[in-house]
Amino acid sequence: MKEVRKPWGKELWIAQEKEYGGKILIVKRNRHTSQHYHKDKKETIYCFKGQVDIVLNDRVVTLKEGEDVTLVPRTVHRIIGKTDSTLFEVSTPQLADVVRLKEEQKTTP
Repeated sequence: MKEVRKPWGKELWIAQEKEYGGKILIVKRNRHTSQHYHKDKKETIYCFKGQVDIVLNDRVVTLKEGEDVTLVPRTVHRIIGKTDSTLFEVSTPQLADVVRLKEEQKTTP
């Protein structure tokens, strides 16, 4: 398993297979990912614990425990932790496919 620390929390890369990828995202309360999109990656994000807002171009999707959203390639999005949250991400295998539009701010808690 690969661990990637981020200003907003961390990613645990739990599957990097030819056919699919899987991550656990730990998102801290009041922190957010960069605004970004994926050229080829399709992903489903499931909220296992906590609550997050997924900010899209035209709307905000709030995920609570047990809820999910699927994002198709080229969907601009950002994840904001409303509480300390644990998300499961299952996707096509392009885990490093990311185009950042706005970086996450590196602030201290």
